[in-house]
Amino acid sequence: MRLPQRLLVAIARMKLSSTKIAEGSGHPLEDWIAQKVANASRKEPELRQAIGRIDRAQVDRKALREFQLFKVRRMIQYTGENSIFYRRRWKEAGIRPSDIRTFEDLRKIPLTEPKELAEEPNEFLCVSQTKVMRAFTTSGTTGTRKRLFYTSNDVLNIVDSIAAALKDAGMSKQDTLQIMFPTVAAWDPGMVLESACKVAGLNAVNASTIDIDEQLRTMRERKTSMMIGLTSFLYRITVLAREKVDLRSFGIKAIICSAEPLPEAMRREMETAWGCKALSQYGMTEMGLATTIECRAQDGLHINDADFLAEVIDPVSGEHVPDRSEGELVWTSLSFEGSPLVRYRSYDISRPIDPPCGCGMNVVGKIGKIRGRRDMQTKIGLGDKIYPALFDEAVMGVRGVLGYQLLIDRVGYKDRLLFKVEFLGDQEEGRRRVEEALHKVDEIILGLDNDLIEGPFVEMIAANSVAYVPKTRTIIDLRPQYD
Repeated sequence: MRLPQRLLVAIARMKLSSTKIAEGSGHPLEDWIAQKVANASRKEPELRQAIGRIDRAQVDRKALREFQLFKVRRMIQYTGENSIFYRRRWKEAGIRPSDIRTFEDLRKIPLTEPKELAEEPNEFLCVSQTKVMRAFTTSGTTGTRKRLFYTSNDVLNIVDSIAAALKDAGMSKQDTLQIMFPTVAAWDPGMVLESACKVAGLNAVNASTIDIDEQLRTMRERKTSMMIGLTSFLYRITVLAREKVDLRSFGIKAIICSAEPLPEAMRREMETAWGCKALSQYGMTEMGLATTIECRAQDGLHINDADFLAEVIDPVSGEHVPDRSEGELVWTSLSFEGSPLVRYRSYDISRPIDPPCGCGMNVVGKIGKIRGRRDMQTKIGLGDKIYPALFDEAVMGVRGVLGYQLLIDRVGYKDRLLFKVEFLGDQEEGRRRVEEALHKVDEIILGLDNDLIEGPFVEMIAANSVAYVPKTRTIIDLRPQYD
């Protein structure tokens, strides 16, 4: 790194609050969030009136919630002044910052739809183009790409949150993080993570190759102690590599699975093979990638409550669902300058989980693991809703399965289910075990009992006989005009 670059990194590092987290902190993420709340209580008279002037140790759940509501009011004011979209939206809805005083008051704010962002991304931009440092485009998992703009402060804040989350997962300056994302979008998450680690003073190596031997060689040469990557990619490496070497000999201390759901069946296989915890991480490009991370209690994902307010709502009534009840995740960015979003619908299905947590965190909230997307659901048989997570535990629970895809077609009045399964091992034995597992899925049992399903049929594909494609859509519905 050249001198000018080193100076820029040093200056940026001085601005990071994550670098000030004490070594040996039991809960770095919660400490980092609490410090942000404490700092705001000293600087902002409005917040100080609500919670007083407090230090980090005095931050409790009530103070954190007041901080979030204060930030929402500020964001309504900011977007109303600087965003074409929100200026129009707040005027039409008659929303003022002072209207939001309680968590339930959030329901007064209209929801922002992803299609609105996709259609007119520039209407959400709150700064001039000269202040935009980076522009990212979402991967388009649902078929529609969305463009987001980030200022230098936004990027630095993302770096800060990533560093705090990695420290909470157990990373120290003595560790090396191997970043394992094949390019999955118009932006490269591997490069973002590597840059974040560099600025935060953490060691990382970006290894995006799908070559298993090269990944293992990098681990040995760089003395990798932690891994983060695309869930399906990490699992694929696990299944293929464990046939060659003893993966526990690498001494990996944690695996962070990102950008895709982590089925429990896959978690068990990875933890058994590597001898460490496999943790889930969830984020959205619309929210700057780093929004939640699972702790070692593995009972939900802790939210970056300093920068985001998460709600879980009933998608029909719009009401907030009770603790640990299922609903749709809605996000509000509390700190972004470039393209901040207020009450943005994710269409992801999850659950709110109130603190405390079994890991010892008492302030920061959690969400349950993502079970699927409402806009990626379909129906079979008697109208039973299905989504990828429904079959993950069955299919991925069969040892040797690398991945699968379900094709749904119509034969007469029946739904025909064809599972294409990539498998390492005896193909016929694998087919038998996958079929056996699928016949235990309630939605399939019900469809067969009512003679509304044909199959499920299983087509086996030899391991590595097809190219690995990141973030492949799991369920393909070929039925014409199906409701």
